[in-house]
Amino acid sequence: MSFDRLLFGTAGVPNCTVKKNNPVEGVQKIHELSLDCMQLEFAHGVRMKDEVSSALRKVSYELNIPLTSHGPYYINLNAREQDKIDSSVERIIQTAKISDLCGAESMTFHAAFYMKDSPYDVFDLVEKSMNVIEERLGRLDIEIELRPELTGKTSQFGSLEELVSLTKNVSSVKPCMDFSHLFARTGKYNTYEEMMEVLNHLEDQLGKDALDNMHIHVSGISSNSKGDLKHLNLESSKFNWQDMLKALKDKNCKGYVICNSPNLEQDALMMKNYYMAI
Repeated sequence: MSFDRLLFGTAGVPNCTVKKNNPVEGVQKIHELSLDCMQLEFAHGVRMKDEVSSALRKVSYELNIPLTSHGPYYINLNAREQDKIDSSVERIIQTAKISDLCGAESMTFHAAFYMKDSPYDVFDLVEKSMNVIEERLGRLDIEIELRPELTGKTSQFGSLEELVSLTKNVSSVKPCMDFSHLFARTGKYNTYEEMMEVLNHLEDQLGKDALDNMHIHVSGISSNSKGDLKHLNLESSKFNWQDMLKALKDKNCKGYVICNSPNLEQDALMMKNYYMAI
């Protein structure tokens, strides 16, 4: 999908949706709220009836509300047992299949934990699995952007450099840029200048397309020396979301901005209104 600006939406069905477990109503609510997109959350398992996925594809197309998706939390491509790695690969493939049926073009997931292993060894394992996933999805004729997330804990695979390297090495991989996680993980990247540095780095390493087609996560966040602790509402957090949006606008970035704050649609609308007013 090509974009002419950043699109703002929620991670899951907006809180004010009457039926919280109904993603079709969620998309309708996104449209009512004048938001732009919605992320399907498969955090606790990849289950959806065929009639729901076809209804989602239809309503998403009719209302012009594009969808993204998030895979299950219990993915770990560096698990100790091979069968757990195999299960993680299957979960990513299942998420891609259902996301494709719903019409989503971009899916994200937390790829792995270091488990006290060398980050270099973990990178090699993740890259190997991503190549297997890409090849299998190719055989199924599923085209979807696989976006490992920039993770918030120092125990998790998913630093900025790891995602940049993985994107260079596996053609269907692109980063999911979680700027709140980047701040929590590093204790840095919370000023306009630092965020411009990140965006310039993405452009230098991955080309202009990296800024023309972004999948971004944002929320308020609390953290300690090991990284993120929990998501907060933006106003309750030290995360500098205004400078993030200024940097994104000044670099003419395009794509999805998915809000992960507890108050979901309120923070998503606050960000959209701020961005449109800059």
